[in-house]
Amino acid sequence: MLTSNAILISIFSTVFWLMLTRWLWKSKKLTAPAAILLFLLPILAGNIGYYRWMAPQRQQEAAIDYARTQLASLPVWRTIKVQQPALYQQASDELIGYLRKGMPLRQAVELLRPLAADLLNQRINTARDKDLIAYMQISLEEMKQIRQLSPGQCFRFLFPQVKGGVNIAELLPQDLIARDLVAMDSLLQHSNGAAPPDDLSRGRQQLQKVVQGLYNRWGSDLQTLNTPGEPGADETKLCDMTIDLYQSVLALTDKDSANVLRIIIGGTDN
Repeated sequence: MLTSNAILISIFSTVFWLMLTRWLWKSKKLTAPAAILLFLLPILAGNIGYYRWMAPQRQQEAAIDYARTQLASLPVWRTIKVQQPALYQQASDELIGYLRKGMPLRQAVELLRPLAADLLNQRINTARDKDLIAYMQISLEEMKQIRQLSPGQCFRFLFPQVKGGVNIAELLPQDLIARDLVAMDSLLQHSNGAAPPDDLSRGRQQLQKVVQGLYNRWGSDLQTLNTPGEPGADETKLCDMTIDLYQSVLALTDKDSANVLRIIIGGTDN
């Protein structure tokens, strides 16, 4: 409706300007060249204004509408839209803000990951064993790939509270990111209820075995995992020890692995 009104106004304005110019020319107040120039001037100005300001703005709004549609269809975010509407609205608002700054859609979506990760961490204790293990296996694969690229980036990926996180869209292949989203989505879909039964006593025993194995390999350096932000921390070693930790946990049986992961990530032992 707004576009139709704008077109009608434009037509009436053009007709009026044409009649006014013709009257000025007929009244001999303007020469023919001057009348032609006067008639064309607003048309030229309008075209310049449209292509310089209006067209880019419309293109950006169209891109934002497309981004909203894409976000609503993506794994993880389509689930969050149903389960956590307020969080989804926050993510959508942040996405639009990134796009208005000129950021590509893929990078902008990846910057929303911390919002989804916070919710996922809250759901660790109610997640199914198979979903939790599948998600952590992919996370471990991501750790290893980023470690190969750069120990410093690996440290930022694992300890974003110390130096800020990374944009994995710039570091990891798209197929791995896609598998990560599917694993996260499955975990969120099936973790919105009661927590599965855990054997905390056995979980603590298995964790102690894992820690003992890590201590045999890393010695007292293992304690620095509790204080990664201390000055002079060895970022490479912290990355390697974290990978070793999760690799050791995932080497356990599925039930033991899930129990230990809930203790480490979800804090079920607290």
